[in-house]
Amino acid sequence: MLVESDPWDAGLVQEALDELEEQQYRKLLPWQMELYHAETLGEAVVALEQEPFDIILLNLDLSDSKALHTFLRLHSISRTAPIVILCTAADEYTALAAVREGAFSYLLKEDLDCLPLARTLRSAMERQQAIVARAELPLLDELTSLISRDGFVLLGEQSLQLAARWQRPATLFLVELTGYSLLQDAYGHQAHDLALIETGDLLRTVFRESDVVARLQGDTFGALCFDDPGALEPIRDRINRYLQSLSPYAIQRPVLCYVTGSSTLTPSATTNLDVLLQLAESDLSANRGRELSAALR
Repeated sequence: MLVESDPWDAGLVQEALDELEEQQYRKLLPWQMELYHAETLGEAVVALEQEPFDIILLNLDLSDSKALHTFLRLHSISRTAPIVILCTAADEYTALAAVREGAFSYLLKEDLDCLPLARTLRSAMERQQAIVARAELPLLDELTSLISRDGFVLLGEQSLQLAARWQRPATLFLVELTGYSLLQDAYGHQAHDLALIETGDLLRTVFRESDVVARLQGDTFGALCFDDPGALEPIRDRINRYLQSLSPYAIQRPVLCYVTGSSTLTPSATTNLDVLLQLAESDLSANRGRELSAALR
């Protein structure tokens, strides 16, 4: 679906799609695309209520709706189809705001040609296929209610692709609960489970909703963040502040101990999550013996 009030821009999209039907572009975009053009937000809403669409190209400034409200309204109706924002360079800031709210990506109208459009459509379609595949995987860890390792890999790889496109640095933090065997021997299996649950609460507190936070395996947790490393408060400081808040509950309680590791790089189109994981695991190993600890509530 194309949602565009400007007939000239709508014509450019149709021309680009027609060009992609030529033989030399078949490998770049192997799917046959049938375009439905909605000129207003109201028309798009009616169409989405009648049938699903695989992908939506959306101009935020329409004759009946403007700016971020356009995306939020459409996104509230179509939660599954990836939405690509079409904008001018002057409106790029608003397009980025839409991406933060859940849009797949944005495409500048100044760059609107068959090749940029094909790459964006293919990325969006592959993301949709990954979402369908992800629905068949156990995305949540049952004990902590954090994302599972499978979910972390899927979401992490997608996030790295976006970071590479925007040339934003990615930082992976690893947090490991240590001394778990002593904890279990002293207080029983339930105390170990409670420590893992508390760790999940800790990570939800010290990281943001926009970060990808997961229980990776056993007693190891991870968080993937996309910010300037200089603007990120060190993970040890964040955990220490949280653990200090537990000190009033220290009497006759088992102790939570953690060791941390991290890695940062600016991903390229070929960077995968394994690179960040290997670097962070090396840092975590080097930090063993420097545990952070506080009593479990």
